[in-house]
Amino acid sequence: MAPLNSGDRSLEVWMTSEGWIPFEEAFLTEATEYKLRYEGAGIDLRIHGVPIPFHKEGNLFFTSLMTPFQSGSVQVFLNGKEYETFIYPDSRKLSEQQFDVMIEEILEESNSCFQLSGLEREVSVSGKSLGVSWTQWIYIERSMQKLRQIFARIEKQPFSRLVKLPIVQKRERVQQVEQPTLHWLDKRGYGEDIPLNVETTKTFETVDVYENQVLKKQLFDLTTLLRTYMKVERVDISKKAATFHSLIRRWINSPFLQEVSMHQGTYSVTQKFRKHPIYRQWYKWFEQLYKHDREGIGFDYPIAMKDTFELYEMWCFLKIVRILRELNLVEETSGLYKKTENGIFIDLAKNKESQITLQGGMTLYFQRTYQYKTKEFFTYTQRMIPDIVLENGKEIIIFDPKYRVPGNLGTALGEMHKYRDGIVHRETGERTVREVYILTPTRDGSVETLRYFQEGYHDKYKMGALQMIPGSGNKKMHQKLLSIFNNVKVDTE
Repeated sequence: MAPLNSGDRSLEVWMTSEGWIPFEEAFLTEATEYKLRYEGAGIDLRIHGVPIPFHKEGNLFFTSLMTPFQSGSVQVFLNGKEYETFIYPDSRKLSEQQFDVMIEEILEESNSCFQLSGLEREVSVSGKSLGVSWTQWIYIERSMQKLRQIFARIEKQPFSRLVKLPIVQKRERVQQVEQPTLHWLDKRGYGEDIPLNVETTKTFETVDVYENQVLKKQLFDLTTLLRTYMKVERVDISKKAATFHSLIRRWINSPFLQEVSMHQGTYSVTQKFRKHPIYRQWYKWFEQLYKHDREGIGFDYPIAMKDTFELYEMWCFLKIVRILRELNLVEETSGLYKKTENGIFIDLAKNKESQITLQGGMTLYFQRTYQYKTKEFFTYTQRMIPDIVLENGKEIIIFDPKYRVPGNLGTALGEMHKYRDGIVHRETGERTVREVYILTPTRDGSVETLRYFQEGYHDKYKMGALQMIPGSGNKKMHQKLLSIFNNVKVDTE
């Protein structure tokens, strides 16, 4: 499909394979930086209403344009005229299925590394085996306020039904003679002599209905689950679990639920649970509560598709953690779980230097910061934050995920020299970065022949590229880590 007309031929874009060409003839790709130039007295360029600033050099105006990380049509306003162009999908982009695989594997590994005392056993609820996990606790902590709001609305206007119950009343208080009353009188043979007290029926409103019975049972099960978290050795978690437990107990003892019997057995989703706006939210809250063994991040705290590069960095880090754990090289993982109000995944994305301790005194970091004032290792130029760092004594090995550079690996590797040359050991004054590798999800068929991916290149230059593709075996990374640790053992002997 040819690109849509984007107008003025005086506006040109630089294409690596073609040089300067008219903007209207360019095939623009998402998440790509382009150089633009314009010849004329002045230029007013706006893309989706956002003005693009230019700087003047002689008779020409220049600027750089970064296309958004999404495809589709784009409105371009150029010197009073409005046009439309199209941004095409990036062929390097991971599929939605691979996106889901990354989320699932991140959760799976973070749960496997969650070594908190008291979380080993399982609790049985309604015949189902329901384990507890770090992601489940994050869900409880973050969504308890939502549950409080739902319960308050249900307590204010719960489901109820009318029931008729037999009672004995004085005959003058009987307001309406119904068939059951007449049957009662006939059976006792009173005939024309009406007794002072008669049995009749009275209509009552009760909240003891199926949905409220399930609600009470779910709250009871939640108190059981919270008691498990109260036994955790992390003080902040155990205290907050105790607070939540007291809150739920107050709900169970409220006048509303005192009238309700507790449901026994398995649950079924009634039409009221499906269609009532409040009871549906209640049922979905508890349904999601027990979906955190391997999934659930995409519900209440999603990572946007446009931020896939951040997700890819986290996935690469935890994929390396998994390989090291399977090689029995991991000693301590508590450093992964720096507790903040945002939770584990945001922690990994905010330069918090999450870390794990490995055998032999080695440490694996996520987004380790090096600057002039850092103690053991420092930089004498600018601050540097490589994504994944393996520190071993006086040596450093860096893995840098590059989600969007498979087609320009040479340039990306050239940037890695700043790590090789700029990070120095404070005591010895020597450069400390031993090896640097770019991690990329490219499936390009030329990978097998491209020198950056070959072991000979890695061995000779101590740098290169490795494939890390969600949903694949990633054997090359496994072999690389095994080789690194074997060399470490040899060097230390």
